[in-house]
Parts: sequence; structure tokens; C-alpha cells
Amino acid sequence: MASPLQLLIVEDRPDDAELLLEELKRAGYDPTWTRVETPEQFIAGLADEPDIVVCDYSLPAMTALDALRILGELKRDVPLIVVSGVMDEETCVTSLRLGAVDYLLKDRLVRLGAAIEHALAGRRLAALARTARRERRETADILRGVVDHAPAAICVRDATGATLLTNTEYDRLAPTRPNRRLSSSEQACLDGADKVESEEVLSVDGQDCTFLVVRYPVVDGTGRRFAVGAIYVDISRQKRVEDELRELDRLKGEFVATVSHELRTPLTSISGYAELLLVGEISEQQRRMVEVIDRNSRRLLTLVEDLLTLSRVDSGAFARMDEVIDLAELVGSAASVLSPALDSAGVQVEALVPPGLPAVLGNRSQLERVLLNLMSNALKFSERGAAITIRAELVMDDVQLSVEDTGMGIPAEEHPQLFTRFFRTAEARRRAIQGTGLGLAVVREIVERHHGAVGVRSALGEGTTMTVSLPAPRRSAESGL
Repeated sequence: MASPLQLLIVEDRPDDAELLLEELKRAGYDPTWTRVETPEQFIAGLADEPDIVVCDYSLPAMTALDALRILGELKRDVPLIVVSGVMDEETCVTSLRLGAVDYLLKDRLVRLGAAIEHALAGRRLAALARTARRERRETADILRGVVDHAPAAICVRDATGATLLTNTEYDRLAPTRPNRRLSSSEQACLDGADKVESEEVLSVDGQDCTFLVVRYPVVDGTGRRFAVGAIYVDISRQKRVEDELRELDRLKGEFVATVSHELRTPLTSISGYAELLLVGEISEQQRRMVEVIDRNSRRLLTLVEDLLTLSRVDSGAFARMDEVIDLAELVGSAASVLSPALDSAGVQVEALVPPGLPAVLGNRSQLERVLLNLMSNALKFSERGAAITIRAELVMDDVQLSVEDTGMGIPAEEHPQLFTRFFRTAEARRRAIQGTGLGLAVVREIVERHHGAVGVRSALGEGTTMTVSLPAPRRSAESGL
């Protein structure tokens, strides 16, 4: 199939033009053509956007050199082939120097098809090159704009320490620029590191500011690391806020610990004297009153203990973490502590602790609080006559303790919030079940302090199982407990 070709012929002799057309058809082209012979006609013919111009070297009204000059002035990239009845070195060189893509003799037009194919291919490549150059310029302009207007300071230095690029923000820090010598992090990027982060203190306007500096290698097309880029982000304000928050946390912890300690002493006295009254000879009405005092003082003591535990966790001031704890003894002790409350609520406890279960390492009193909190929760949400099951088993390298009840259960959408401080379920609030929302938060903090994990399995109306996983002694030793 013939290839279409839009052709502009600059020729004063129609017979010669016909010869050109016949040769093009023989070469496989289907030309649409216009013949012109004056500069004015040539300019008008260019308006048709020809693919190529074939121009006789010398016409009465113009020459091929005139045509090349016009193309240059109009900034048109149409390829032009010069044809002539004679050829001498000077005219050939002059034509090619002024932009002609080829120079042919009229009696050797057999090369015309190949010359046109070569010229069109060159035009396509030139167009692609121009497009690529334009896109590179646009990309460079975009990147330059992004870099110049970035809020962070940016610079690029080569392997000798010479600065290759900086942006406006970096220039503002000019007095604090690093010296010519490469830093260890810059050298690390050149040696193979993908990214190096560090904090650096620089003097800006007479004040010391903390910067997060991220350095990264800059590579060329062959993958060679020839420079190092650095991004400086001023984190002075963030550091100040972090320091203020740490100070607030410290003051909060001190306040909670002080208040809790001061509350525990009088509450212990109240609870102790209430116990003495209950074993004495008092009327039934007085007994009910004293039981209310005893019950509420114990509630307050539990709250104080939870607050103190959280305060110790936040401050990292836990006591010994290397006690050997027998789980069967721990479960029995916790059940004994809650025995009066269990008997009063009519709830049974079943403990399933197999013999030979490995002991765990940690803080005995804190792990007992974990078990007490879980059992107290199960008791609060259990009906009279129900049972609470405590299981202990070895699963892989973990010792697992689970407390299972048959109470009202917890909807799945509330599970992620269960271990958040002061969170109480909607059902607990609706039923006005007493609680502060600290119990499970305390459980999580203590368990994580022991390098363990706590989980929940529950659904509304189907009861709840709380599971605590603690590392067996071998893993505990490896963790440094």
C-alpha cells in the first residue's frame, strides 16, 4: 500500500516536476503535491503544512538557498531536498550548511525515495527530541519551583563537599551551612545507605534550633552515587511541646500518686474499723449501715489502687519483676480475696489449672491485681447462680490465663475501646453497673509491662472471655525480666 505524502515542489519546469512525482510513486509513495516557483508562492505553499520540500537549486525567481533562508526566518522545520542538473562541491556544501537534508542530481533521482524516507525519519526524531527537551525543561521548572518554595531547607552536595543546589529556605540558614568536609552521614549515603536521619542543633537568628535532617544519595543514570541531598526540617517547636508534655505527665503522675496515697490511709482505717464493727454485737439495722460503709470504702480503695498502679506504670516505677509466680497459687489467692463478694452474689468460681504448669517471672502483686480486676469484672456482669471459669494452660511459648463468664457480653464494636482508660460499655452505663473504667486499662498496662498481651472474645448476650498471655520462663529470661 502506497504511503501518503504531502509534497511541496519548487520547480519552474512542469516536466521535471512530473519526473519527481513518477519517481516517488515508483518508490511507494502516494503524493499530494503543489508546484511553486516564486518566493510568494513558496510561502503560500507552506501554509498547507507539507511533509517535505523538493527544491530545484536554481529558478528564475528564486534559488534553493532563498527557500532555505525563508524556512529559517519562518522557523519552519520542514525538511528540504535540493535537486539540480549539475553538482559542484561548493553549492552542495553551502546547501547542506544552510539546512538542506540532501542534495540530488536530476539524472539520478533513483535515490529520491530513500532520501525522503531518511528526511522524514530525521524529522520525526527531531520532533521527539524537541518534545523530550521541552518536557525536561518543564519537569526541571516544576522541581525547581517545588524545591524553592518548600518550607524545609534543601541542599545537595557532591562527593567533594561542593554545593550543587540550595533552595530559598536553606539560603536563609547560610550562616549555619556545613563546612566543605563531608559529615559521617553524608559519607554513609555515598557508601551505600539509602537514608540517614539525625537531629542537629543549628543557630538561626541568634537562637539554637533543632532540625530533623534527612540525607539521601543522589544517583546518575548509571546508578553511580555522585552527590548527597539533605532536607532540614525545623522541629524546635515540636521538641518544646514534647518537653512540656513530659513535664505535664510527670506533674500529673506526682499529683495522682500523692492524692491516692493520702486517700488510701484514711480509707484503710475506715474499712478496718467497719470490719471490727461487723464482728461485734450490733443491731441488724446498724449492720446494714456498716456494710454500706465497708462496701463503699472498699470500692474507693480499689479505685485508689488502680490509680496508684497506673501512676507507677506511667513513671516506670514498678517494683521487682523477677519473682517466680506459681499460677495455681495465684489463682487460689485471688479467689480467696474475692470469696466474700462471690458468696454474697451467689456466683461460683471454677479454677482449671493443670499440674506441672510452668511458673512465670514478674511482679506477683501486680499479676494478682490483673486477676482480681478480671474476676471482679466477670462478677459484676454475672447473674446470681452463674459461674466464672478460670483456666490456665501452656500455648506454644506462652502461659495463658483466661477468665470466662456467662454474663451479658460486649458488642464487637466496643472491643477496641475496652482497654482505654475510663471507658465504660454502653450496656454497663445503661444498667448503672458500678465502675470507673480503669480496671481493664490497669490490666493491659501490667500485662504489657510483663511483655505479654491481653485479648477479649465476647458478643452481646453470649458472655465474655478475657485472655492474658504471658511469656514462659525461658522467654522471660531472654527479655531481661
